[in-house]
Amino acid sequence: MKGQGTHATSKSQIKEEYVKTALKVDKGSDAQLISWVTEDFTQKGEHFACIVTSIKVKYRQGGIENNITYVVKLNPQRNMKELREYVRLNFIKEVGYYQDLVPLFNAELQNFGIEPLRMPTCLFVHMTEGEEVMILGDLRPEGFKVLDRKKGMEKEHTIMVMKEMSKIHAASTLVEKKAEEALELKHKYLLVDMSSMKQFDKFFTGSMRSAADLAEKVGGYERHAAWFRNFAPKCGDAFKEQLKRSPPFDVVCHGDCWTTNVLFRYDESGAPVDLRLLDFQVCRKASLATDLNFFMYTSLTGDQRKENLHVFLKAYHDSFRQVMEGAGFPMPFSTEELLQEYHKRNLFGFIMGLIAVPILLTMSKEALDLNSVKDENIENFVSDQKNKNLKQLDSNPLLRPRLLSLFDDMVEFGIIS
Repeated sequence: MKGQGTHATSKSQIKEEYVKTALKVDKGSDAQLISWVTEDFTQKGEHFACIVTSIKVKYRQGGIENNITYVVKLNPQRNMKELREYVRLNFIKEVGYYQDLVPLFNAELQNFGIEPLRMPTCLFVHMTEGEEVMILGDLRPEGFKVLDRKKGMEKEHTIMVMKEMSKIHAASTLVEKKAEEALELKHKYLLVDMSSMKQFDKFFTGSMRSAADLAEKVGGYERHAAWFRNFAPKCGDAFKEQLKRSPPFDVVCHGDCWTTNVLFRYDESGAPVDLRLLDFQVCRKASLATDLNFFMYTSLTGDQRKENLHVFLKAYHDSFRQVMEGAGFPMPFSTEELLQEYHKRNLFGFIMGLIAVPILLTMSKEALDLNSVKDENIENFVSDQKNKNLKQLDSNPLLRPRLLSLFDDMVEFGIIS
């Protein structure tokens, strides 16, 4: 199905029968739907792989009328064939994560008295190709909210993310210990991601050339610019190499854990006290350090990484150890080995950071527009995005320091000599 890529067209995918089913799963079979209406709550640039909206539902149960909202994820029906295929893969991955993996992970955790994973409840899925719909619980009424994506995540928030991410990774490790076959062999979607796209190399090559132009414009980073240009045609292969297995660090990774995919709840003083991880559409089997690097280099400022790296990795390691020892298993790696693996996957973090940070910091009116991409104009799209990034260096005071911290880390950690 080749859609027109409009928000209105995608929202028409929501059927009343879907809402009824989600309501009954959530509230019980005696819940009767009275009415429902869609209500947008996200801004342009907040979501790339799908359209995210909400539905306000009025229902009757036990003779009493009530209201509730649900979050809905929809296929955006992209114009470019490979983007449509990628969106399809994303839905397969996320639905598989909720339906296949989360029950396994939570059962294993709860067997040993450990709290289940903190994420939304998936209430309904419709998986007809091109018309995919997911309906999930809305966490906003519970006080959860997203951080400003343009600001680097602070220390307290980061420690909470590291602990929850480690619990997901440790849960997958526990499940693997009992499984008769590797999870990725049973659930093939864990083996496939963006690197399987034909246009993948063009996108990554263009992104590295864009990074070279940014380095040149900043000034004083000519060595980086030359390295980026030389690396550009090799970037796709390097990305795949970074995703290769590395026992004992192989886990089911979130794959897309950055600022926009975490919600926090706060106490009266404004301190974060709880969180939920969202959006598992890039889940994969890989080294846990790919998740750590992706998160660190997309969501933190350079100062936070430099000052607190060992604090963050210790929080991750301690949480992982608590799960493993609580289940009666030894910790599979030391803090020193974790640090080594983290640095082995730094290139993955640098690649994703160089691509994601300009997008993350883009003002809404200039946000990435994937509906404009067609099969025949991928090079033009990458070029247009590069020009937007170059303009941002002058107009967006947040971009320059975030990029420079990436550039500097590449030298400090030996990627660029």
